[in-house]
Amino acid sequence: MIEQIAEVKAKLIHNVRRNSKRYGALTSSRILTVLAQGLPGELQHGVLEAISTGALASDIRTLVIPSGQLFLYSQDYMSSEDAAAKGKLEEVKHAMAEKIRRDSRVLTALTPLNSMFALLPEIKPVKICSLLNEMQTQVQYRDIKTVSAFSGELYLYCDAHITEKYAGLLVRSAVTDACSTIVDTVREESRIYPRPTRVSLFTSHVYGIPAATLHPCIVRVLNSPQYADIRKLVHPETEAEYLYSTLHMNEEHAYSLMKWIEEERPVGGRALPLPQCP
Repeated sequence: MIEQIAEVKAKLIHNVRRNSKRYGALTSSRILTVLAQGLPGELQHGVLEAISTGALASDIRTLVIPSGQLFLYSQDYMSSEDAAAKGKLEEVKHAMAEKIRRDSRVLTALTPLNSMFALLPEIKPVKICSLLNEMQTQVQYRDIKTVSAFSGELYLYCDAHITEKYAGLLVRSAVTDACSTIVDTVREESRIYPRPTRVSLFTSHVYGIPAATLHPCIVRVLNSPQYADIRKLVHPETEAEYLYSTLHMNEEHAYSLMKWIEEERPVGGRALPLPQCP
């Protein structure tokens, strides 16, 4: 047991120094769950205590972030200021992981990548993606998984609450739901107003269909026998795309309304009222 404890201590110190020097990264104390498999919890705590008090390596320092997570770093390769800055980013990772876990546990739902951007608007999307990539290599986030839709849209989930197989079903249904939303809206607008529906409407905050998902959905709708009444129009000058349903409108009527909407509506303002259908 004594030899095992000594080996765990040596491996932990080696990992902390390597991560600080080579990657400029903090080391989560949870790495002990990997390095000290089979070692009782109280002995694992003793290893951390011995290291944090400098009894084993005077260069090793600890950092506790607001979420309560404990990290280690070597002051030979990382200043306390740099460690604090890294700690703030670890807190961001924790916030993202908690949202993903909650979505999976409470809603049994996937978390779209776009929702991470909304959660942290002060951080650039490219940085959020970088942090998510880092999380894939960290032991404390090993329950966070990713799944991609056929369109390329990325979703996240916690495998403690959603299995890989079920995540695959959810991501397929997410795309199917988007297609159903498009079809139902187009049919309703063609029937009630009647008018064709501008495709860009579906990326607004009202519908929230990601741009990466929208185009594949449109293609699926236009090529599906069950949605054979949905047709597409493209304005010859603005190249804006519209959809309409032949259940309620003919092509000539839909085309004339599309031209009127595109050519008469004020730029950047509210849409003008549509002319009455004859």
